[in-house]
Amino acid sequence: MKAYVIHGPKDLRIDERTERDLAADEVRLGLAYGGICGSDMHYYQNGKVGHSIVRDPMVLGHELAALVLEVGQDVKDVSVNDRVAINPSLPCGTCIMCQQGEENVCFNMKYLGSAAKQPHTQGAFEERPVVKDHQCVVLPSNANLKLAALAEPYAIALHAANLGEVAGKRVLVTGAGTIGTLAAVAALDQGASEVFVSDVHHAALERVSKLADVQTLNAKAVEELVVSGEDNFFDVVLEASGAPQAFNTALNVLIPKGRLIQVGFLAPAELDMNLILTRELTVKGAYRFLNEFEKAVESVLAKPELLGAVSATYEFGVADEAFEASLDKQKHLKVMIRNDKYAS
Repeated sequence: MKAYVIHGPKDLRIDERTERDLAADEVRLGLAYGGICGSDMHYYQNGKVGHSIVRDPMVLGHELAALVLEVGQDVKDVSVNDRVAINPSLPCGTCIMCQQGEENVCFNMKYLGSAAKQPHTQGAFEERPVVKDHQCVVLPSNANLKLAALAEPYAIALHAANLGEVAGKRVLVTGAGTIGTLAAVAALDQGASEVFVSDVHHAALERVSKLADVQTLNAKAVEELVVSGEDNFFDVVLEASGAPQAFNTALNVLIPKGRLIQVGFLAPAELDMNLILTRELTVKGAYRFLNEFEKAVESVLAKPELLGAVSATYEFGVADEAFEASLDKQKHLKVMIRNDKYAS
């Protein structure tokens, strides 16, 4: 079968991979839709994400919805022809973090399409990926699989909103990419009183304003508006851009005792940490998701308007063209790969 395999920076190939027999608790899928994530783009462009470096060929992909083709002999809750969304996380269940119920920061986490460990955890951008049965969330028979493929990034956004305790709060989301856009939607879902989204690209702000009831701000003007008194301070900032300047701006526009949730990977830079001290700010990282995946599936299926977040789809087997499109944030929000054999 064919698979999207990253060999190094800008070295993405459609390779042939041998299918294997299923273990008793495994499920074979027909990939219907796969969303190209920010981490996939980092692997494609740079051969790494943060400290996760591609050292051996690795199948990309962890955002997917699929059709069940085959189940192992011990699988009870998933059946052939089920439509499923896939939770890409595989915590070990035994380390101290898992024992404390903090599985998303498991010391031994395996995550589809991740180079964090060696050997790497192979991803799911292949024609017939195999996963554990408990990774499958069975969908209604009429579920839109393109919507379902948004569940993983929405779960990340929902986790960030939950850490921000946004209910009743005035929230700023910095960065109107996929995670920032979905974080704005999640913040509204979690009861934020007002949600603002900032970005340097006008086209990105136009897109998010069509998907959610938010106010938009040019990222370069946010700090000036607040510091000058023309606008109010924010209670919570969900920083999704990964830009160091956005982090520093967030510190300046947060009310004392405010909360900054860092959900985008930050580039190395000098950060103004003194404001954290003088305003007694809370800064938290938001990494992947904890127990939000099934809620995320339910949420995206109830929001057909989120189909507007998918700006382009490419046929399975199209590699560089699809990934290059994903890098163009002026034109695209979420780019997906579609396999017509299983997407109907």
